[in-house]
Amino acid sequence: MPPRMRTLILLVASVFTVAPVAGAQSRWFKGNTHAHSLNSDGDVPVDAVVRWYREHGYHFTFITEHEYFTDVTPLNALFAGANRFQVFAGQEVTQRIADAKHTNGVRQAHVNALGTTRLVPTLGARNVASGMSIAETYARNGAAIRAAGGILQVNHPNFIWSVPLGDMMDLPDSTLFELWNGHPIVYNHGGTDSTGQVMLSTEARWDSVLSRGTLLFGVADDDSHSYKPEDAENPDLARPGRGWIWVRADTLSQAAIVGALRRGDFYASTGVTLRDLQVSDTLYRLEITPAGDRRYLTEFIGKNGRVLASSTTLRPFYRITGSEGYVRARISDSSGRMAWAQPRILR
Repeated sequence: MPPRMRTLILLVASVFTVAPVAGAQSRWFKGNTHAHSLNSDGDVPVDAVVRWYREHGYHFTFITEHEYFTDVTPLNALFAGANRFQVFAGQEVTQRIADAKHTNGVRQAHVNALGTTRLVPTLGARNVASGMSIAETYARNGAAIRAAGGILQVNHPNFIWSVPLGDMMDLPDSTLFELWNGHPIVYNHGGTDSTGQVMLSTEARWDSVLSRGTLLFGVADDDSHSYKPEDAENPDLARPGRGWIWVRADTLSQAAIVGALRRGDFYASTGVTLRDLQVSDTLYRLEITPAGDRRYLTEFIGKNGRVLASSTTLRPFYRITGSEGYVRARISDSSGRMAWAQPRILR
């Protein structure tokens, strides 16, 4: 083989190297990372929560009760099927921070513990920590979650306008955070109050942290609490089925799914589905699964939230130059549904 041809083949191979790496037999699994039942503040028993997700085309859900660790073994005995459906253990650590100047005298610093083996206690009496920042609770609760075998997910930073952006800046690389939370009062889009005080959208927060060089992975989930059929059309309740993730893994097991979450081998969605997603240091490309006659816009986004390029094709791609800081993709369709693919930080 001529040297020039050999070099060309090697270059093409390196362009299409997948990062994160997925196994040869990998497939996409649809799941939810935030769900509640009557064991905390949901409105149905935990088996009804699991049944809802299984019957609505999900492959997995984590059960994340407030200060309650769910033994998922009996649930899996009833509902699980190999590579079809699985229930995973978790918890919402309902951390609060004393702040006399904030609404009701506290700020909310909730985090999810995903894939843990035991209950993770909150800091402070009655879940309220004093004399520390939200950033400090993220660090301490994150360490406790890792010690319990789990992965940290920062929940709804705009809930009761609680989390200053600065408290997210020192999160460790590969932390998950709720880019899109389906609860109607967590304010993903941010807002400005009557005094002109601005609270950034969750997506703007993501770009701010990424621009610092910290790798955060964006999650969409339900934070579901209300499952009763008679409430299905009520937009003011935290209903299931509003946001989810598609995780690429070789098997539907807690170890494989949590491992893929740690690597960022997943994307977040409110309705847009991807057939393929491949990322390297030189190329970011994806393939959209079309639904009916919907039209699609893909935006490739870099440092400080700058749109680097856009495409209306079903197979958009962006050639990375190395000067972007990071590259991520946002896909929207003509009905308002979205998907967000994880960033590639360029160091």
